Amino acid sequence: MNKKVEFPINAYPVSSDLLDAVHGFDSQELFWLSGYCSGLAKGRSDPLASLSDSLIDSQSDSLVQNALYSSVTLNTLVLFASQTGNSQKTAESLLAQLDKKMLTVELANLEDFNPKNLSKFQIILLVVSTHGEGEPPDDAIEFYDFVKSKRAPKLDNVQHAVLALGDSSYEYFCQTGKDFDEAFIKLGSKSLLERVDCDLDFEVDANQWISSLVEKISALSSPGESNASSAVDPKRNDTQLDRSQFSKENPFTASILSNQKITGQGSSKCVHHIEISLENSGLQYLPGDSIGIWAKNNPQTVDEILNLTQLDGEQFVSIKGVSKSLRGALLENLEVSLINKSFINAYADLILLKDKQGAEQLIKTTTLDYSSYIQNHQLLDVIALAPIPLEAQQLVDLLKPIKPRIYSISSSLEANEDEAHITVGLKESVNDNATRRGTASEFLIERLQEDDQVLVFIESNKRFKLPADDTPVIMIGPGTGIAPFRAFLQQRQQQSAKGENWLFFGNPHFNTDFLYQLELQKYHKQGVLTHLDLAFSRDQQAKNYVQDRLLENATNIWNWLDKKGAALYVCGDMKHMAKDVEKALAKIISEQGGKSIQQAEDFLKFLKKENRYQRDVY
Repeated sequence: MNKKVEFPINAYPVSSDLLDAVHGFDSQELFWLSGYCSGLAKGRSDPLASLSDSLIDSQSDSLVQNALYSSVTLNTLVLFASQTGNSQKTAESLLAQLDKKMLTVELANLEDFNPKNLSKFQIILLVVSTHGEGEPPDDAIEFYDFVKSKRAPKLDNVQHAVLALGDSSYEYFCQTGKDFDEAFIKLGSKSLLERVDCDLDFEVDANQWISSLVEKISALSSPGESNASSAVDPKRNDTQLDRSQFSKENPFTASILSNQKITGQGSSKCVHHIEISLENSGLQYLPGDSIGIWAKNNPQTVDEILNLTQLDGEQFVSIKGVSKSLRGALLENLEVSLINKSFINAYADLILLKDKQGAEQLIKTTTLDYSSYIQNHQLLDVIALAPIPLEAQQLVDLLKPIKPRIYSISSSLEANEDEAHITVGLKESVNDNATRRGTASEFLIERLQEDDQVLVFIESNKRFKLPADDTPVIMIGPGTGIAPFRAFLQQRQQQSAKGENWLFFGNPHFNTDFLYQLELQKYHKQGVLTHLDLAFSRDQQAKNYVQDRLLENATNIWNWLDKKGAALYVCGDMKHMAKDVEKALAKIISEQGGKSIQQAEDFLKFLKKENRYQRDVY
């Protein structure tokens, strides 16, 4: 039975003109109206008590409608996913700026946010990096799969903006950001701001993106919200762990304590253990963190570029408003090894003015199999395909700023006060022109000796950290992937941790490539390293790798994961090793745990979410 509801004595009917106007609103405008009315209701014990008769008569309907459009509470969501932390820092900067405008904002990592709740927000802002060859970072994988599936919610009443971080030296530049942008649009969301794709020097573009968003969202929101100033909640914005004055933008000038080759004579690899002094820097780090190195380019490479472009290195050029010799800029400020598509296209355009056939041949040679070409060619090889005279500033403007190279730290700060150790393999490839070497590995291994100086900073990796002291850990790190696990073992010994430790290490040969052999054997003898499984792939006819050792230990691996609650870590090559290891783990979980392959893969996703499966792959 319906019950008749009496209007309150002071309630007034809304004019028919205004009702007609409201019926004409689209869904987005209705959301805004809802927010406006909600704000009124929260601010008054009696919603209509302060409305004068003149405000609700038909002559004032236009004023009310104007208020509806200018007074809006927009529920805004800021999401991020990051392998190294750059996306998180950018998202937190965006949050801080929106907070200052007193806007309603929620911040979340993609891994922690339920994607089914996306439609509850009017504005979604996403900062996401691309990992490797177009893949999402680990904390975005599950969310990424969901929004591209049929289960994703419709976002017809949503507006979004995407800031994509990437590295243009990879073929699939900013692919994850592009994929998310496309997925949101397919779900019905409209672009609040055109997607911005950022290269490694992302800070300027990211700050501009933040400023544009804050301005746009403030304009859409209520004046009371957007114009008020307020202090940012320190708990939400205080995320910087390193209290040192030194950073990526202001690196510390460190000195080399030791630089020692740790592969034997006859090895196909050249790997060095390098110890760096952090004395008087105030720099702090935890096992699992990385160190950034600002390397200098090879002088011979620079001279070859100058010769091919017919330039005098003593000419002065402008680098971010600072005057510097061209040769100095090429040595210290500009990327002269890694290839990117923007350079190829811009250089081809210049060639086109003089030699159409040469330009077409350059494009064909470099882009026919781009991902393969960039593996063993450098910028010098592109120029050599069709060398032309350039102006000094013209060359500078064609090139990207040099990027720091990031290395996993292979030491514990507690065990090595004021020091950071790294394990560096010389990156080397051969093409028809010459042997090409990696900028940083060549710089560190061949041009730095004891007492030489190098510019460094600490790069925190919150997604690669040791668990509680009593938790067992399984570490899989072939080649230079051993680096962070040396730090893990030092830390666990230093803290007398009770948790068991199991290491899987592999390389081509026992005699020449067993990195840190004496240290690992000592840890094993002392009981710090409970199990040590080795895979030297070329010491017998049938090659075997760390994933083969995992399968051989399937029963015990599953027992550690299922019964002991072990944490699982993988470090090293992303393209092959990490994928092969994950397949082996899924097979172990499936066969030993009585699960389907899909259930096994879901179990690995669960471990990732619980921070029991962490990867540092590159």
